[in-house]
Amino acid sequence: MASLATKLVLFAALVVVAESAAKGSVNLDTLTFDKIVGAHDVVLVKFDKQYPYGDKEEEFKTFAQRGATNKALIVAEVGVSEYGEKENEALRERYAINKDDYPVYRLFLKGNVATPIEYDGDKSADDLTRFVKQQAGLWIGLPGCLERFDVLASRFASASGDERSGIVAEATTALESVVDDEEKKTASIYVKLMGKIVEKGVEYVDSERKRVKGLADGKLSKEKKDMFKLRLNILSSFLPATGDAGAPKEEL
Repeated sequence: MASLATKLVLFAALVVVAESAAKGSVNLDTLTFDKIVGAHDVVLVKFDKQYPYGDKEEEFKTFAQRGATNKALIVAEVGVSEYGEKENEALRERYAINKDDYPVYRLFLKGNVATPIEYDGDKSADDLTRFVKQQAGLWIGLPGCLERFDVLASRFASASGDERSGIVAEATTALESVVDDEEKKTASIYVKLMGKIVEKGVEYVDSERKRVKGLADGKLSKEKKDMFKLRLNILSSFLPATGDAGAPKEEL
């Protein structure tokens, strides 16, 4: 049977683990919040109970590690305590965060601590990634996506009709240079989508996303679901960025 000293050591270790931020994320409190948010161009903050757990927390951990690959993005979390000293309660009240909605996400662009962008989508890692990509104009790799073609898709989305034919030609040339069979299959989806958008107009992206999401939510094999999720991820690359944090830079 473990001694009292051993139990205390184990308890202390658990507290340290509980208080540490998810890998790729930083903890913020009332003293550090404005220093971090005010100093960086793009900060995604999760407001949550002090020691979160469960599926939504696992999704956040996945996103935090994924987001760490982009140096322009800071992923942070604010743990709010309802008891004792009620740590960070002032931050919860400041942004009118409803504790019944935890986890709650706010995106701060260009150090604007007063008016963050509210996120009201699903709490999955992929949906958070799409949100930050679209709102901040940052490249964060969704599962299966190719950075080179994501950059082309982003340029294509914001280009004029006349410019798009040139980007299609670029993408076609890039496709021909892909050696890996799986990557070539994925790259061809980007090129085909560009052709569809040229043919049917920009509204095709939204209508196709709705159609594919409906299919992905149905009763299908894992292989089929993964295929539709990949298509959704690629389609999100064709959504124009709505924020002004700067478009992704092309590194070919």
